[in-house]
Order: sequence, then structure tokens, then C-alpha cells
Amino acid sequence: MRILWCLLLVAWATVARAQTEPIVLKVGGAYSTWGIPDPNSTAPFDRARRTVFEAFTKKHPEIKLERFTSLSIQGPAAESGILMAYAGGTAPDIVYVNMRLMRQYIGQGFLQPLDGLLTKYPDTLTRVHPNLKKELSVDGHVYSVPYAQFVQALYYRKDLFREAGIDPNRAPQTWDEFYTYCQKLYDEKKGQWGFTFPPSDGSWYWINFLYAAGGDVTRQNEKGQYVAAFNSEAGEKALAFYRKLMTTKGVSTKSTTRSQDISAGKLAMWFSYQSDDLTNMNSFDLNPSLIGIAPLPKGPTGLRGNELNASMWGINASVKDEKKLQACYDFVNFMASEEASQIRVQAYVENGLGQLVNPKELKKWGYEEFITASARPWLESQEALFASGKPEPAGPNMAFIYKLLDEPLDQATLYPDRSIKQILSAAEQKVNSKLLNYADPVTVAQRRTVASGIAGVILALLSVLLGRVFTQAWRGRKLATASMAGSKLPLRTHLAAWAFMLPAVFSVALWAYFPLLKGMVMAFQDYRILGDSKWIGLDNFIEAATQETFWKGFYNAFAFTGWLLGLGFMLPIILALMLNEIPKGKVIYRVLYYLPAVTTSVIVAMLWKQFFDASPQGFANALLSVFHIEPQKWLQDPAQAKFAVVLPLIWAGAGPGSIIYLAALQGIPDEMYEAADLDGAGVLTKIWRITLPTLSPLIIINLVGATIGAFKIMEPVLVQTAGGPDYATHTIGLEIWYNAFMFLKFGYATAAAWMMGLVLVSLTIYQLKVLQNVKYSTAGR
Repeated sequence: MRILWCLLLVAWATVARAQTEPIVLKVGGAYSTWGIPDPNSTAPFDRARRTVFEAFTKKHPEIKLERFTSLSIQGPAAESGILMAYAGGTAPDIVYVNMRLMRQYIGQGFLQPLDGLLTKYPDTLTRVHPNLKKELSVDGHVYSVPYAQFVQALYYRKDLFREAGIDPNRAPQTWDEFYTYCQKLYDEKKGQWGFTFPPSDGSWYWINFLYAAGGDVTRQNEKGQYVAAFNSEAGEKALAFYRKLMTTKGVSTKSTTRSQDISAGKLAMWFSYQSDDLTNMNSFDLNPSLIGIAPLPKGPTGLRGNELNASMWGINASVKDEKKLQACYDFVNFMASEEASQIRVQAYVENGLGQLVNPKELKKWGYEEFITASARPWLESQEALFASGKPEPAGPNMAFIYKLLDEPLDQATLYPDRSIKQILSAAEQKVNSKLLNYADPVTVAQRRTVASGIAGVILALLSVLLGRVFTQAWRGRKLATASMAGSKLPLRTHLAAWAFMLPAVFSVALWAYFPLLKGMVMAFQDYRILGDSKWIGLDNFIEAATQETFWKGFYNAFAFTGWLLGLGFMLPIILALMLNEIPKGKVIYRVLYYLPAVTTSVIVAMLWKQFFDASPQGFANALLSVFHIEPQKWLQDPAQAKFAVVLPLIWAGAGPGSIIYLAALQGIPDEMYEAADLDGAGVLTKIWRITLPTLSPLIIINLVGATIGAFKIMEPVLVQTAGGPDYATHTIGLEIWYNAFMFLKFGYATAAAWMMGLVLVSLTIYQLKVLQNVKYSTAGR
């Protein structure tokens, strides 16, 4: 009886504890700044947002909010960390979404419909602007709710306008005026520019010009499929204007230091957001009276166009527990509510930012005394921009649309004589195939027929090859059995051998061959992270074989191999020969040469990226200036980018390679050199006749290994150039990585990896043949 009472008591305590424990919600997005604000941040905007989160926690003590963090990746793939989190089952419960990400997340099954939320809280979408609200419904369901809304506006410094003789209260109204203002505001001595684009994702600014010209990034065809729409007359006008801005001296440039340039008075105009709460989102420590905000200039159509966006919350599709789901509903509704808006406005006012807040919001919540004269033009600008705004590009896989739209912008400036139409046509084809998964049905059918024939031939050849291999193996087994007749090993010996091998065999099978087989299946699927994958036959292989970037990656892989072998393969051997002749301090030199191997390739790439900064202040350009050589673009120039990427790899790999060769040199008997001395051989003769022939097996092995390593190069390129400019450094490894973790085309990536694997297997077979003839011996000293 006592045991029964004890069990009942334990059960009651477990239930009571479960009821009192808070419901934990993990909140976040691709960037840490998109989730719960950093508790240590003192920035006014973060403090205002943090106040809203604290108010929710106070109102709902039964709910505990946790900050989601994911793998941090530099460069254009920075937003792919959360995709990996979904793949690993560690994604947040409340997911940050914007207009560009929304349809991709929905298509991948990341988000669940919010029908239950809108039933429980029917007024959740009350504050959403009509131009945004109509974009929220996908297949009759709403998957995300905006809690903040934004429009891109033209910001400018009034003091710089005055200095240039421009009316500080009149922003440029047309493209022509914008161009003229940029020319007037340029000051070479001060390093002052009228306007700048960011070095990457510059198309985020450019789409404003596309919208103003009457164009769009995507559209739906008659079948409801999304296709690229920027290869149009409007697109040509917008790209031609961009080329004019960037190729005319003293008009516009690219800058990695925009914030510092604005604060230092080196940048007169820039695009930035206005929100529904803040009419001035200036965060550059400038007096608000110095800032002018206006609608973007009108395009040749006489229309204004600007990007419209929203920060939204969605709910992870994996949230099934009813209590947690209701807690998610409470969170999303609160963040989108008037109550949260009031808390934000109050926080801004208390932090001394009342003059930046939307005057309508100030009046609504009783802070009319903070409405200033300068804020009224900002409000007029905001209202006009929300009326003319277009949401970010819509369609599947739009998360990384700016990476592909950057390509025509780069080509327009790198190749000023190339036709605008030609540039846009190539970009349209890439966006359709890589992001929107659209291809002409007739062309697809023809390619499938050809691919089926090629696959049949390959299978026939593989069957013949495997047949020969098995036949030779069977004959070899017969000969071995005949030669061992009468000396058969007992069963116990066989069992003992397998017992020793089994852990290794199991480990290799689990971590090498199982993923290989899984990848073989994925190569024939339209693979989805959360399930519902579909068989599509040879389509992934067809797409890979017909993608220009795939073959560009192969070409660059061979080019990098040639660069690395031509410039860097012999360097370790030369260093080893020099180290071998040093009478004292060998250990110190070995350590110094080996140190780069201790540092990861990513860190090395980041350091050299700073070294090759294209500005006159960059270290490489500063060295060139000593010899009165003009600054070079380095990583931004297709003609120089390969060299700038290869040089750090040679620098980092020469030392470790020299240590290996040095060890091999110790195995060459001194008697051979002494005999050569007696014959009157010189230094070069001894190296050519003794050293290199003795090292030849190791040289051949390293040659094959270096070739395979160079062929698979990816991380340094991703960090330094991300494959650019204009695919000058794009490798097959990057092609695979981008398609898997940026475009979520895992089937395509796996098919491309198998095709690359065939090349590497051929090199490995050669390596194994070489190893069969290699003789190993211990060092002589």
C-alpha cells in the first residue's frame, strides 16, 4: 500500500511540475539581430524593441522566450544558417520572416498556416498596410504577420546640399536631377560622393529604379508559375541608368564603409528605410535637422517606385503541442498589436528619440509636444512611399534573389560595351532555372530524351567494367585458393580477424557509405528538408549539365589547379631543400613555416581579403603606391581575382608541405651525395640526379593529392569573392554549396557532386596505381 501511495505522490508531483514550468519559445531568424534584441546592446532601437519583449513576458509569465542563435556565415550566404537549423531540427519556434523569405519558407514547409491565430485574434492584421496585406495570402492562407513595416526612402544631408549650391529643401525629383545632383556633390579632394551602392546586394537598391521605370522582378505566367520579368524595356532603362551612374567618373561608387562615410560627411545621398513607427531611421549620430528625407526620384515613366517590406513573425510547422501553439499565437498577436506599438513609441520618447517618431503615432499616444517642423516633410515622404511601394520580389527561392540580380549590375560596369539586352537575357535565364525552377516544357522533353540515351550508354559501360572486375577477382581468388591448398587457416583465425575489423568496417559504412547511398537517392529527387520529396528521374543531372555556372565551376576548378600547381607545387620542395642545408635554428624555421597550417583556411582568407582591399588605403595598394603604381581592384577585377585568391593558399600551404619533404630528405643516405662529390657533381646536378629522383614517389603522391585538393577548393573563395566577380572565381564546390544551402536545391547539388566525384575518382584510381609501386624505407638519420 505504501508503495502505491509513493507512486501516486510521484505522479502528482510530476504533473504539478509540468503545469508550473513555463512554456519555452525559441525566437529568432537568419541573423541574430532579427530575433530577441541583445540584452547588452545600448542602441536606442534595440532598447525600444527589448522593452516590447519585456512587456510581453510580464503579461504572459507562463511563457519563457529564448534567443535563437545559428551558425554564422559570412558573405552572400549569411542567411543560410537558419536553413541548416531547419535541416538539423533546431530551428526556432517563432521564425522571423520578411517578404523575400516568405514564399521560400512556405514552399519548403517551414511555416504553418495561421488560421487558428486569426480565428482567436481576428484583429491581428489591422495595422498592416493594404499594399502589404494583399501579399500575405498564399493559397488562401496567411503564414506570417507583420509587426513592423518599411519603405525605402531617399535620405540626404542638407549641409552638403548647401555647400554644393543645391536647395536643401528640394530633393531630386527625376533620374536626370538625381544624376546631376550626384555630379555636383562629388568632391575628389574630400573623398565625397553623391551616392554609393554597397559592394554586394547592390540590386537591393537597384530594384527601386526598376520599379520607377515601370518594371518588376518577377511575374506570374498564365499557368500561375513565377518567372523573371526584369528582362523588359523597363529593365533595360533601369540597368542603363545604373551603368551611367557607375561608369561616369565622379557620380557614384561602391563603398563598404557607408555608415562611417555618412557620419564623416563623405556621402550626400543614400537609400534607407522609413518604418510605420519611425519616419527617420537615421542611426549615424547626426543632428536630425541635418537630415532630409524624400520619396525616391521619378523614373522615365513619371512614376515613383520603391521597395516595400515588413518584419514578420511566423510559426514553425513542427510546433504541434497545443499549449505551445497557443503561446505562439499570443506572442505573434502581441507583437503586431497597438499595445506593442504604444510601448515602442513610449520607449523611443524616453530614450530621447521622440523627434524621429511618426507624428501620427506621437499624436495617437499623447506625445504631441515632440512633433517638430522637420518631421512633417518626413511624414509626407513616408505616406507617399507607402502609397507607391512594391513588396520585395515574390516567388519561390527569393531569399537569395539579390545575389543573382547583382550579376547583371556587375557585368554592366565590368563590360561597358556589352549589350544591356544580352546581360538581362542571361540573368533572366539564371533566375528562372536556379530560383524559380522554370524551364520551357518542350526543351525539357528534348533534354530528357538525350539524357536517357546517355544514361543507357553509361550503364552499359559500367556493366561491362564491373563484369571485368568481378571476373578478374574470381580468377585471382581461384589462384589464391590453389596456392594455399593444404595451408587453410582455421575458422577461429578468420573470426578473430573479422572481430578486429568489424568496428572499422561499421564506422566507415555508417559515416562514409551510408551518406553516399543517401546522396545517390537524393540526386534523383526534388528533395525537401522536411519531407514530401518527389522523384524526378534524371532532371537534376540534366539541369547540372545545362547550367552555364556548372561548367564555369569546372573550368575554374581546373584553372585553380593549374595556378596552384604552377605557382605553388614546387615551392615546398625548394623550401625543404633550403631548410635541409641550414646548420642551426632548424626547429625555429620549421615552426615559423608551419604556423599558417594552425590557422584555419577561413581565417587566412579573411586576413588576405583585408590585404587586398581595393581602396587606396588597402595594404596591397599602399605597397604599390610606394612604387607609384595605381591602386588595383584585386578581388573586384575578373583578371586579377584568381591570382588574389590563389596567393593566400600558396602562402598557407608552402610551409606544411616543406616539413613533409624535409622529413623525406632526411631519408636520403649521405653516401649518395658523397659519391656525387667525388665524381665532381655540382649542387644542381645532385638535386636533379639524386634528390628529385629519390623524392619522386612522394612528389607524385602529393601531386595527385594537391590536384584533388585544388579541384575541391571552396571555403577561401566563398570568404574572399563568393565566386565573383562575374563568376571569375566560381568553382564546382561553390556551385554545389550555393545550390544546396542557399537555393535549397539539394537534388541538383547532389547530382553535381556525383559528377564532380567521377572526375576525382579517376584521379584516385591513378593515385592507387602509383602507390602500388612505391617503396617505403626508414630515414637514414
